[in-house]
Amino acid sequence: MRELKILYQAVRKGVKGFALDQAAAITYYTFFSIFPLMLGVMAAVGHFFQSDAAQARLYEILANTLPGSADLVRENLDTVVDLRGALGLIGAAGLLWSASSGFGAITRAVNRAIGAERQQSYVAWKLRYVLMTLVLSILIVLSVGLTASIGILANIDLELLKRIGLEPGLAGRLAASSAGVVSAFLIFALIYKVTPYIETRWRQVLPGAVLATVAFELGKHGFLVYVGRVAQLEAVYGSLSSIIVLLLWLYFSALVLVFGAEYNIVRWRTRAEERDSAPGKS
Repeated sequence: MRELKILYQAVRKGVKGFALDQAAAITYYTFFSIFPLMLGVMAAVGHFFQSDAAQARLYEILANTLPGSADLVRENLDTVVDLRGALGLIGAAGLLWSASSGFGAITRAVNRAIGAERQQSYVAWKLRYVLMTLVLSILIVLSVGLTASIGILANIDLELLKRIGLEPGLAGRLAASSAGVVSAFLIFALIYKVTPYIETRWRQVLPGAVLATVAFELGKHGFLVYVGRVAQLEAVYGSLSSIIVLLLWLYFSALVLVFGAEYNIVRWRTRAEERDSAPGKS
């Protein structure tokens, strides 16, 4: 009951604090960062994991992370990969630029939620945005490698899987799903830990990361139902409906991220007030 009250207060605080507008800004910058980011990840996956299984796992991660929009992203990535000899430098430059803009929007939103003001120089934070993107790329590559390895091992030892009651295909899907949940949690936790302009502790940010991960995973299923059965996007947007679906999902994900930050700060302030008002405190 106490946690529900804190959640309600966090949502109320976020709405009053322009969380919806902040999420829209994150959506705008993230939309332009997806393709350069995934192009860089594909290059890394191709360099470190020379197998079709690794690329297949990358596309599974895309489908798991971008429900309803994975085909759109995949088709565009395939087109860019075919031209990567001419667009390699452009892709790298776009990746760095997206790091400074996309994570800049996320940083501003998180710090607005906690009420912190920037103290370091603009150049220093630019470098941090680039570092955040590199860390995110590494997490995705590691997730691809882990799930691909599990899938390969599952296909090798079929008898072992059968003895414990698992089908090889099911084992691969469970591995991909588990890796997706862990990756989402790590990304939320790292964002809440490193983006604030003030020093934060892990115990302050982990509750919001857990909440954001749960909302993100549950939201996937509800979003697919909404797009498939409720929203009539093709009747309104025609050929642009795939892009609209992607923007809607990015906006939902940004809302989850912002309200996770709001939850962290409201929860911490509530606990601080309870400690100050406890018996024996003057």
